[in-house]
Amino acid sequence: MPFLESILALFAIVDPVGNIPMFLHASEHVEGGQSRKAFNIAVSVSVVILLVFSFAGNVILAHVFKIKLADLQLAGGILLLIIAIDHLIFGTLRKSVTLGKSFSPAEIGCVPLACPLLAGPGAMVTSITTLDKSGPAETLVAIFVVFGVVWLIMRFVEPLHKILGEIVCTVFSKVMCLFIAAIGVHMIMAALSGYFAA
Repeated sequence: MPFLESILALFAIVDPVGNIPMFLHASEHVEGGQSRKAFNIAVSVSVVILLVFSFAGNVILAHVFKIKLADLQLAGGILLLIIAIDHLIFGTLRKSVTLGKSFSPAEIGCVPLACPLLAGPGAMVTSITTLDKSGPAETLVAIFVVFGVVWLIMRFVEPLHKILGEIVCTVFSKVMCLFIAAIGVHMIMAALSGYFAA
């Protein structure tokens, strides 16, 4: 099922369930308790970022940066592997996204929620490679399904966190990291096979 494959790959990288504690932490630092507005902005900005990178990514790569998709696949695969290993063993990347004061919904919705948390480098690379491998229909479905789920999780983040608990969210996040590592390895192998085929 190609559609399901694309959805699961993007879902693993965005990791909305594992990010529940981060969503709660971010909502505590939004001015005037406007966390819902911040979450809406985060989802909207993330979708726009991934749509732009999906459909204009190859043009940007070829004409602006003068690199091939295989180069981005290799770099993205290595990056995903590093992110997965780092989070599995140390968890420092997620901990580095800390907030110490109050922000407007637009500020916190764009950074850090939209980028780098939801539409980070891994999600960008995955969107571009999904378009290249599976076509625009699967890419659009994957982006909108995954971020529909993200929006629902953000909307009900507090009751979900109470139901699941910190331990379940942490364990789920670690399991997702294994899938992210596997996706990273797959991207590295695909890029290397592209180099050797050429």
